[in-house]
Amino acid sequence: MAKTYHHGDLKTAAIKKTVEIIQKKGEADFTLREIAQSLKVSHTAVYRHFKSKQDLLSHIAEEGFHSLIAAFEKSSSGLRSPRQRLVALGRSYIEFALSHSGHYRAMFHQELRCAKEQRPELEVVGYKAFAILADCLQDGMKSQVFRKSNPEEAGRSVWSGIHGFSVLLIDGQFQSLTNKAALNEAIDIHLAFLERALLK
Repeated sequence: MAKTYHHGDLKTAAIKKTVEIIQKKGEADFTLREIAQSLKVSHTAVYRHFKSKQDLLSHIAEEGFHSLIAAFEKSSSGLRSPRQRLVALGRSYIEFALSHSGHYRAMFHQELRCAKEQRPELEVVGYKAFAILADCLQDGMKSQVFRKSNPEEAGRSVWSGIHGFSVLLIDGQFQSLTNKAALNEAIDIHLAFLERALLK
């Protein structure tokens, strides 16, 4: 028997179910029809909320960036030292990727390269997350803790280093990190390496 949803409930349920599927499969491999079947509703009901797979992915990505921003703000709250903030931001990024891999894979999916034109709010929230890191680097440069350079260019390099490490972790490429202690040590070493590259 088909389930019934109140207005808005199906949209939330579809996002939640899709995140679960992405996390389980390890990739954004799904169709809107598959999501509808898993929720026991007609595929036309899902299409009332999402125009396409890309549209659904963009909503998941936007939700993910909002959560990442919240994690950034929580981890760096009260920290004045740019070095401490950088490490806190890097760790919260990696921990977010590990604990929200469904959202994380959607946030950087190649199918969303054109979605930002259709849903500019996704580009806005994505840049807001990046700006938190760039602002940290800029503060470090102003206080002469970090080498003077373009904050956005430095931010792209640091973000790339943290992002690549996170992807390798959620893909299970570091098989030697078999326990929490080893994982935490590896994260500390990686962030310290990135930090040293910025120091004067």
